[in-house]
Amino acid sequence: MKLKPIVLAIAALSAGVANAAYTDTATNLYMTGASASRNNVAVSIKKLCSDAAGSLTVFKNGSSTSSLANQMAYVCSAPMAGTGITTVIHTVTGGSLNSILGMSNDTAKQQVPVSLTAGCTAPVAGSGALAGYTVSANCALEASAAPSDGGLSDLEYGPVSELVTGLSAGVDGFALGDVAQGFTSIAQAFGVGVSEKMYKDLQTAQGLIAAGCTSGDPLPACQPSLSRADIASLININGFPAQKNGAEALSLTAGASIEYARRVSTSGTQGTAQVYFLGQGCLNGPNAGQFTIAGGNTETTGTGFTLPGATKYTYSVNSGTGDVINRLTAAGATAYAFGLVSAENRAPTTTTGWKFVKLNGVAISDGTSTGLNKQNAIDGKYDDFVETVSYKGPSAKTDANEGALIDAITTKMATVVADGGPTTVGLFIIPENAGFYTHAAYPTEVSLHQRGGSTPNSCQPLTTP
Repeated sequence: MKLKPIVLAIAALSAGVANAAYTDTATNLYMTGASASRNNVAVSIKKLCSDAAGSLTVFKNGSSTSSLANQMAYVCSAPMAGTGITTVIHTVTGGSLNSILGMSNDTAKQQVPVSLTAGCTAPVAGSGALAGYTVSANCALEASAAPSDGGLSDLEYGPVSELVTGLSAGVDGFALGDVAQGFTSIAQAFGVGVSEKMYKDLQTAQGLIAAGCTSGDPLPACQPSLSRADIASLININGFPAQKNGAEALSLTAGASIEYARRVSTSGTQGTAQVYFLGQGCLNGPNAGQFTIAGGNTETTGTGFTLPGATKYTYSVNSGTGDVINRLTAAGATAYAFGLVSAENRAPTTTTGWKFVKLNGVAISDGTSTGLNKQNAIDGKYDDFVETVSYKGPSAKTDANEGALIDAITTKMATVVADGGPTTVGLFIIPENAGFYTHAAYPTEVSLHQRGGSTPNSCQPLTTP
């Protein structure tokens, strides 16, 4: 087992003060990458710990004991999946491509993990998204960033390869050719989330209130819809589309502005949006055709950015999925805002709060507190989904035990409930071959549809093998 010590001064151990710098050990797996699947990673780790007859404690940044954070850690009382590893540290700041970039020796590309000691409050029973977990909150972050052991990405790096092609053995400790892409057999669906005001006003504009729906009703029959063309027009870099110069183009309040709550370019959620809506990395052949995203690939996190020519439009740049949801929530009942959010998130079921809308008239969310947000995608009626991949480095970055536990986490997510898998939300199983179709879990956990299957290709249309 290799060690990756970060040689820094030891920081004081006290509440609110970061711990000593993180050091990789034989009992740790440090994962970076996608925030879109963080809830499903959590349920997979919980199941692996249970399978090992262990008990699990969650350590997290932030005070909430009912929601996940961008920096989490999971400590099992027993080694998981026969690896000898008891601790999984999961940092999703910046998103999917940090499953690759986070392994770098370059501190500018690394992410800062959560501490398991500094500032952590006494463990309590979690609630909400952390119901069933023992949670220690308020944990500080470590003293510095640290190299990870790999992780998960919402999509393969191909369509956004320009963001990772600069890796070099001299600077990063590995080149892109040293990275192994793993087939996970799982697909992640994404939805269009909107602020409360945008949801309710779209309901009114589309005749749903007149037809008897309650304002804010989240059930599919009462969900308004946005078209793929509208989203493409709103998220590209062109400032002149009507949707960017007055919300009346969407039959909303005349003269009102719309905010696009986007993610950073290393985010898989952002990458999937650019591939699906704008053709990034797909429509770049002899006839070109791909569009550039609002803000491009050199953005920094922040709010209130504008585009030349757009008079009623701003965009914000957000590090994690939770940050996008926070922007939608902040817009609330007074402003129009939207963003792309992974379907593993359940929107509030009350008539207040952010909501998913239909895309081209098809719902991804069933609007309930227990809905799994995937049936229409499984059935091939909703096609905004991509196939998740894992990334591991060479042995100096990802040793055999770490690689085995990454595989075990993804395998658990790709196992149907009847065979001991966890219940996943917004995530479903992609068959590698036709023989899988006979499984009794189809059509509620396994889809007949794929984009590449064992060789994921987000540019491909949905097909059956």
